[in-house]
Amino acid sequence: MENGDFLVKSLISAFDARLSGLYSREEIRLLIYMVFEEYLEWSRTKVHISYNEQIPESLMPLFIKVLQELSEGKPIQYILGKAWFNGSWFKVDNRVLIPRPETAELCELVAASVAGHHHEGISVLDIGTGSGCIAIDLKKRLPRAVVTGLDFSEAALEVAGGNARENRCEITLVKADILSEKEQAGLGMFNLIVSNPPYVTESEKDQMGRHVKDFEPSHALFVPDHEPLQFYLAIAAFSRAHLDGPGLLFFEINERFGMEIRDHLLGIGFAGVEILQDIHGKDRFIKAVSESPSTPHR
Repeated sequence: MENGDFLVKSLISAFDARLSGLYSREEIRLLIYMVFEEYLEWSRTKVHISYNEQIPESLMPLFIKVLQELSEGKPIQYILGKAWFNGSWFKVDNRVLIPRPETAELCELVAASVAGHHHEGISVLDIGTGSGCIAIDLKKRLPRAVVTGLDFSEAALEVAGGNARENRCEITLVKADILSEKEQAGLGMFNLIVSNPPYVTESEKDQMGRHVKDFEPSHALFVPDHEPLQFYLAIAAFSRAHLDGPGLLFFEINERFGMEIRDHLLGIGFAGVEILQDIHGKDRFIKAVSESPSTPHR
């Protein structure tokens, strides 16, 4: 863009030119709409009918900075500091994963599983809560439930706590590493456990866009090739001992390992284990029932 050229159509052309190798035309348009909504509160229609309007000069540094960061691969959610999830805004930064549509589907499945039941006092645990999107969304759907979000990352829990306050949701946040039996001690009993743990194998990393692998926290995404199910095995064992029967366990999964996870859950005493598909027809979720704890809880 030339100095002093602040026309809407010139900015759109600049976005197209700089981002065409990173994003599809449709994705670039969506990014443009998001930026105009954020900084000018313009609707998509307003953008379309304003091609020849001037952008306020004071705002141009913001638009140019966004374009530069997008061209470097930084996700728009981290640039704007927020992400839309199931009808609510969540603050996000590089301490937490950006909430995905699949995870929104997971929340809908969990809520549907207890629809029509009495929710007073039902206890829910979200393992690996990150931004808190699952815990907060379920608290909104099940307002009488007692919801706890667990994460090993103090930084992630800070983000989750802020999101709970912004969304006016009362949830409990606990710092613990689910891979550590010592840190599991004292967590209590739950009626429902849900988790979207790390499940992308290291060998799959090269298939992911740079906006994911270069910016989102790797500890929340990736697992070693030799231990792809480490979180599922640990959470399954924890759930057998900490689910009040009949208790429910929900996972978001890597589609490659659905059968292995199902067979493991059946092998350690879960019943009614189901592999469920996402909106794209991929094996993405598992639902399992624990009739009673495997050992007495101490």
